[in-house]
Amino acid sequence: MQAAIFDMDGVIADTNPYHTIAWREYYQRNGKPLSDADFVKHVSGNHNRAIARHLFEGKELTDAEAYQIGDEKEALFRELYAPHIVPVPGIPAFLQALKAAGIKTAVATSAPVENLDFVMEKLGLRDYFDVLLHEKLVSRPKPDPEIYQKAMSMLGVDPTDSVIFEDSMTGIKAARAAGARVVGVATTHTPEELAEVADLVIRDFEGFGVEELKRS
Repeated sequence: MQAAIFDMDGVIADTNPYHTIAWREYYQRNGKPLSDADFVKHVSGNHNRAIARHLFEGKELTDAEAYQIGDEKEALFRELYAPHIVPVPGIPAFLQALKAAGIKTAVATSAPVENLDFVMEKLGLRDYFDVLLHEKLVSRPKPDPEIYQKAMSMLGVDPTDSVIFEDSMTGIKAARAAGARVVGVATTHTPEELAEVADLVIRDFEGFGVEELKRS
């Protein structure tokens, strides 16, 4: 195993509750409720363009309009989350261990660069990653494997030598299609749900080290 590649939301930072709050507020401002089931189905792991089109279902949105909606919601998210930002338990120590072991690392997130920079800076994790990829560095969002394929190419590793950490079903589909092993992080879905689609499931990174990863 030569590389570990991480989704960001729900894997590196415990952002999902605040994305839910931000999307619910944004939906409410636009006259549409957002239930827990709708969040999992239409929001979690999906690109902002797809979410915007669900919010304004029946209206033809240009790409520019969809991006603007996403940008407005993400600015709201950062405002709400800034006083509360925390890493997923155990991940700083796990990243330190990966670096010490000479394992290459990348972030491959569908989030905008502003969110990626926000999380990296607030948590002080930027130096632990060799490659940082965000939505505008690929043309096809997850579940397309493009972002993971690009991460592996930039790291110079093969899929068989890579492990991808994901929390959403959309992201796991992308990771699977990229040909890597997949570790499901149970922040968005239950361990039982993830066990059906991932090679290994963890609740968080507490007590999870390089040796456990190599044995997975």
